[in-house]
Order: sequence, then C-alpha cells, then structure tokens
Amino acid sequence: MFLKRNFRWIIAGCLCFLLSCQESNKEAGSSDNNTNKGNMQEGKDYVLLKRFRVEDRQGFNQPVEVSSFLLPANWKVNAGVQWNATNKCIAEIVQAGVQATSPDNAFELFFLPVTQFDWSDDPVYLDAMQRGFNMHSCSIAQPLDAAGYISKGLASAVNAKVKSTSIISALQAAMDQGARQMTNMARQAGNNAYTHRGSAAEGVLQFSDGKEGIALCTIMQTITTMPGTQGGMSNTYQCYVSMRVVMKYEAGKEEMARKLLSTFMGSGRINPQWSSAVQSVLSAIGRNAQIELGKQIEITRQAQEEISNGIIRNWEKNSNKSNSDDFQQQFSQYLRGVDSWTDEGGNKVELTNGYTNAWSKGDGTYILSNNPAFDPSVEFKEDWKRLNR
Repeated sequence: MFLKRNFRWIIAGCLCFLLSCQESNKEAGSSDNNTNKGNMQEGKDYVLLKRFRVEDRQGFNQPVEVSSFLLPANWKVNAGVQWNATNKCIAEIVQAGVQATSPDNAFELFFLPVTQFDWSDDPVYLDAMQRGFNMHSCSIAQPLDAAGYISKGLASAVNAKVKSTSIISALQAAMDQGARQMTNMARQAGNNAYTHRGSAAEGVLQFSDGKEGIALCTIMQTITTMPGTQGGMSNTYQCYVSMRVVMKYEAGKEEMARKLLSTFMGSGRINPQWSSAVQSVLSAIGRNAQIELGKQIEITRQAQEEISNGIIRNWEKNSNKSNSDDFQQQFSQYLRGVDSWTDEGGNKVELTNGYTNAWSKGDGTYILSNNPAFDPSVEFKEDWKRLNR
C-alpha cells in the first residue's frame, strides 16, 4: 500500500528534479545566437530568458519531452535523465540532476536527484532492512525532517557547511495538506497503520571558496505502526526527499540569487502525458509485474504533437498546471523574486522581478527591460509580443 499511496510524491519529486535540460545548445528555435542585435546591449538594456527543455530518451519507445524552465539564455546548463531498472528503491528508479552556471561563474544552480531513506525502531526488522531482505528497501538511515536533512545530507552532497536551517512555514501548510490526504486515503482503504508527515526547509550554506548558498529541501515521511517482533508496537519510517536544490553564489549577491532561483522554480512546467506514463511504469514495478522499462509504451498522438519542436507546448501554459507546478510556484512566491505577467492569450508566467517591460516570443523565450527606448521587435526585427502586468 505504501507504494500505491506514495506515487503522487514519487512523481512530484521526480518532476521537481526533471526541471532540467539535457543539452543547452540543442534548443531549436529558441532565440539563441542568431538574433540580429542592434545597438542595445544584453545585460545592460535587456535580459533574455531562454526556455530550456529536457527529453526522456530512455524510458519509452521514443524520446518524450518531460519538462521546461526559464534561465538566462547565456547560462551553461548540463543535465540528464537516467532510468535504473535494477534499483530496489522504487523512488530512485527515475533519476535526474541538473547543474547550471552563469557565464561569470558568480551563480551555480544544483538540482540533485530524488532519494529515499528508510528506518525501523524494531531491531529485528531493521536488521532485515540492513541485510537487504526487503524487496523495495532504500538507503538505511534514521528519520529526519527537511531541516535535519539539509544539515546531515544535502550540505555535504555539494561540499558545503551549514550556517543555519529553518522550516519554511509558508510552505508547511502545503506539505501538511499532502500528508493529510495520503493518511486519509489509507484510512478510507481500511489501513489504519499508516500516517504521513511532511516538511519544507531552507538552509544557509557556506562554501570553502568563500561563496555562499541557499538550500531548499522537502521531505515526506510515511510512518507504519505495527506490532513489533519483540512485543509492543514498532514504527517503520520511509523518508522521501522530493526536492534537493542549491543555489551557490558570490558573497553579497543573495538578492539576485533568490531572483534567479525564484524564476527557475516559478517557470517550471511538467508534461502530464509523461508523468502519467511514468506513474504507470512505477505502479507495475510496485505490483512486481513482469515488464521491461524499454518496452513499447503507447503515447497518444496528441502528446506527440505537443512535444514537436518550434511551438509553445500546451502543457507549458499556466492553464494546464499540475499539482506539482502549483507547488513549484509556491516555492517561487516564497523566494519573492518574480513578477507575474500575462500574454495576449491570458496565459500567466512568472519572470524575474525588477523590470518594467516584458515580451514573449513564439518559442517560449522572454525579454525583460527597464530601458523605455528598447523594443525587441524593432531592435531584432523579430515578432515579440508585449506582456501585461
């Protein structure tokens, strides 16, 4: 039952870490370096935000677009998606990570793959877990909330030290709601042994090279209470780390770091056709079905049309947001680094704040400017549409 009830968080976590691009230089039709620029200077008169996209090239019979996000067009983005069919830990079968760096190396963004760690306060059951006797056990470690994990796991993963951690109260309500929903689903199914507990936290990091960092983390715990092997009741803990993200920046540039991170989070979009297909695969694995991850999985014609190059995908528009998209936007709002804009079709997008003018292009890229004399349609002789507040 744990696997069935936790697919929402497994998928949500995978999605958070799939907000990445496999190769930034393969972006067809995305206002790259072919623009015929005039006298205006990028970085001074305007900022160009590029929509990076990622494809899943392993899980299905053909490449399927997974997600997209915005970052400055001149950033270097390296990322990938890996499927590991032999991993006993279902939460870690789909692994994705991203590392993005600004041209001057002043900012560096890390998205680490999702992970899970399990524990039991029953010594006999814990010994069985440690010996690998459980069919779907993950790493073995004592349960932690998000703040504790930043201190004991996330910081060391990026070679940093923790200066401070704090629970993000503004996001705790969303985590609590998710935990209640999962617990209620178990109760309605007659499974009173399961309870859930969620947490969201921020950490302040210090790097050995003098740079500083912001760490964000979310964890959903599943606690199973059952009779112990030595009498009494015992608890088994499954801690699913659905988000591990770090923004590293030069000292004194925290404000801009938060704006960039907020833009990244707020602009993230997930392809629902892909997430549904992944859920089907993980469900089959959870049922111990005889499947092959590389088998023919039918993706509808509509989904294939939506991932074709050179158009703004329907799933990228706010009107089609998933629950995971909503959670990402809550993080973006917490960071307070974006302004909301609306295009002529009524679709909303959150872009880096502090700018008085914004435009969009048909390939999903955006331009921001405070220069009243700047107009990208005139400057670049291209079709840019002005956005409204």
